Amino acid sequence: MPIITGVQPDAPTVVNERGGAQSATPYAFHFLPPNAMFAAAETAKYGAEKYHESLQDRNYKKIPTEEHVNHAIQHLYAYLAGDQTDDHLAHAILRGMFAYETAYEQ
Repeated sequence: MPIITGVQPDAPTVVNERGGAQSATPYAFHFLPPNAMFAAAETAKYGAEKYHESLQDRNYKKIPTEEHVNHAIQHLYAYLAGDQTDDHLAHAILRGMFAYETAYEQ
């Protein structure tokens, strides 16, 4: 099981200007674009239902990184070509996320 840096019980503590103490974090989730994240999550739900995916049996992990990259590029070009039959940017974002996960999976 992977270890996510910065969320362990022994993470360093920081104190803010008001004296509030908490674990230090290397992440800035609050800077991620919320609409893009919702679009990716909606697309992930659609794909999970379409391909009968579960948390224990992740379909995207069975697909090579190169194929995820190819599909991400395909969706970007479809968007650039003006095709509006799908939310191509959401698919490109999600395929990029899948590519990252499969490329750097531990």
